Amino acid sequence: MDKLSKLANKYASDKGTEAPSSGNHGPRLHFTPKYSIYFEGIKNEKLNILEIGIGSGPSLKMWYDYFPNSTIHAIDVVPQKQHENDRVKTHVCDQSDRKQLEKIMENIGNVDIIIDDGSHVISHQQISLGVLLKYVKKGGQYWIEDLHTSDSSVWYKGKTLYGYDMSFNDGESTVDVINNFIKTSKFNSPFLTEEENNYITENVEFCEIYELPKTFYGDNKLALFKKK
Repeated sequence: MDKLSKLANKYASDKGTEAPSSGNHGPRLHFTPKYSIYFEGIKNEKLNILEIGIGSGPSLKMWYDYFPNSTIHAIDVVPQKQHENDRVKTHVCDQSDRKQLEKIMENIGNVDIIIDDGSHVISHQQISLGVLLKYVKKGGQYWIEDLHTSDSSVWYKGKTLYGYDMSFNDGESTVDVINNFIKTSKFNSPFLTEEENNYITENVEFCEIYELPKTFYGDNKLALFKKK
């Protein structure tokens, strides 16, 4: 088992591969084996990393151990200062609010890696990408987790998550938008401005959606955008 998956399982992050033997835990999402492929060669570098969404904080512990020389920033809609330490910094921010995102990034600066584990709302996923990709350094990585919310058989019409309406129209889901980008080489999100769509189109070297073991949440996928 790769080191990152071991850490995820140690800290009970659902990004890992094995749930703890005690307590109530949701399915493991198997993100870490895929992350390891891209992170292993850079894990000891001095990186600036941003994660969207904190929750109870297990992934911050995982990133802290895995990236020993990096600064880990994380944003959430509620204060989470209890998770801060010498290299973990938290910020209050709504990932669907462009002005808040821009203001936070003035403090964080450019980053090497962004991981979106936020609200899982498709419009929020796309807005965050549209605003934040320009802050990713050349050759950097932008990941979007929890793409099960694009699975219309599970999340369509009338469903809510964290109080958000999860409904969407055909072709609007994050998975549909990304697949269309992969097919046409043109990013076209209905939630983004023309400028934002054009920036993604012109500044992404590589984009892929990885199929992972399905859970009762729906189709389990993970998306990567690699910056030119």
